[in-house]
Amino acid sequence: MSERIQMITHWKVVNLINELENGNLRIPRFQRAYVWEPSKVVKLLNSMYKEYPIGTFFLWETDRGMECFCRKVPHLDLPDRPEAGRFSFILDGQQRITSLYVGLKGKVIETRDYSKICFNLDKKEFRIPRPRPEAGDIPVYKLYDATESQKLVAEYSTTGRASDVPEIINCSTLLRQYPLSVIKSLNMTLDEVVEIFERINQGGKRLSLFDLVHASVWSEDFDLREKIEEVNAEPAIKLFGEIGAEIFTQSLALNISNDCTNRHQLELTNQDCRTHWKRTVECIRLAVDFIKNFGVQQMAIIPYPSLLAIVQHYFFVADKDVIVQDDKALISDWFWTATFSQRYSSSTLSRMNEDAVWIRDLIGGNKTPRVFAVKLTLSDLRKARMNQRSVIKNGVLCIMAMNAPVDFDNGDVVTLDKTNASRANSKENHHFFPYSLYGEFALTKNDINSVLNFAFISKRLNGEILNKKPSVYLAKYEAANPRIGDNLMLHYITSDAFAAAKRDDFETFVSIRGTSLLNKIEELCRVNDNVETLSAATIDVDDDADEES
Repeated sequence: MSERIQMITHWKVVNLINELENGNLRIPRFQRAYVWEPSKVVKLLNSMYKEYPIGTFFLWETDRGMECFCRKVPHLDLPDRPEAGRFSFILDGQQRITSLYVGLKGKVIETRDYSKICFNLDKKEFRIPRPRPEAGDIPVYKLYDATESQKLVAEYSTTGRASDVPEIINCSTLLRQYPLSVIKSLNMTLDEVVEIFERINQGGKRLSLFDLVHASVWSEDFDLREKIEEVNAEPAIKLFGEIGAEIFTQSLALNISNDCTNRHQLELTNQDCRTHWKRTVECIRLAVDFIKNFGVQQMAIIPYPSLLAIVQHYFFVADKDVIVQDDKALISDWFWTATFSQRYSSSTLSRMNEDAVWIRDLIGGNKTPRVFAVKLTLSDLRKARMNQRSVIKNGVLCIMAMNAPVDFDNGDVVTLDKTNASRANSKENHHFFPYSLYGEFALTKNDINSVLNFAFISKRLNGEILNKKPSVYLAKYEAANPRIGDNLMLHYITSDAFAAAKRDDFETFVSIRGTSLLNKIEELCRVNDNVETLSAATIDVDDDADEES
């Protein structure tokens, strides 16, 4: 017998209702609010009357330590504390369970009056009564209640409708004794339960952690999803690129509880979010402006989106709109080593918490560097491809962007907005050796898509050199632009790499350019300094599928 899953085969509807009324069965805060209309409750009751299955109910048994996750549902009059030391959360079937409860108990929720739902003895069906009362309509809550149903039997036995008594008894028994399929999970952590909840969502669409947080903190006058959409609609943010919803919930959890793990994100309350929303958003805007110093001119090339949440935490805790000069250098070291050690490629939220502790210590006066061991080779850089998600690729793009690259035909500054840095396979992502000619160069698609064959240039220039060999277009621009060598240096293309490109020598070009970029990475990561480095999880760049980017 499994110690983590329990199949309950003896439960009836009456057991379910009793568990709710005893406080032993609770609705978690990350469940959606109750939305079923009376007509849908009627449909559920008629399914039971026809003895159709009404689905399995999935519960999670836990202890009172998780009471903070209980959703209080107004108008249900359920107890705040469980009868026993342990209780169960409803993971799947909340709408059906709540529908049964409000229908069988005749509750009124806002403008919806479930006490009007009735069973018609003549039509032999559950329904919402017509405006004019009809004979044979019996309120469902009276049929479910044992005392009331006995009164109905006595009443109908003496008023000339004794033939209806068996149907009354049948309905009363059905509503109380209808068999249920229940699965209960035991000895599971919150993270495991969240994953279960995501997977068993009836709609077939896998819910994200944000979906759960959104549902948990929602109110009519505070919709977290709408608030985030408003921020992303701001002109400056639109130019930078949409900030993922998870960054907002991670930031809120860090700012409110100093912890952004799943549990603390799910512990966010409506009041917490309302109180800290404005300042948290201000801090996220400040973080966006600050990381542009690291070449992150566009959200698409940020090494890890969650780096934003850590940087905004500095502004929030310091309660300032600037980062002091000494801290800028330390945060720069942290940013680059966290990137090229691929620190957040596993255990992201736990590592974020560790880095957030360092941020708070930094503000408190402890100026200890926080850098991570970086072990990169030229082969690693070459394997970082533009058509794949890669932290190393994004880090290299940031370094390229920091150099304020220019078009090498005329020296005009390239605008590094979404036009040039969006989709990895867009036409604006310029291959120095054109993609369309990879066969002529005897290269593979992986070779041609290397980040070492990418350069930030304008859409105009990209269109001009499309399908031309470097030996052709570089000769033209070298004749017209006396500063082409200086312009190419801004792209980490040295004179030797330039010479290789003019010979259409791809191998030498990427080797020399890759070495230049590797030297810059070593400089940014302070590899040659006597600074103690911390270990950080690393993964193969070629297979990188960063959970955050």
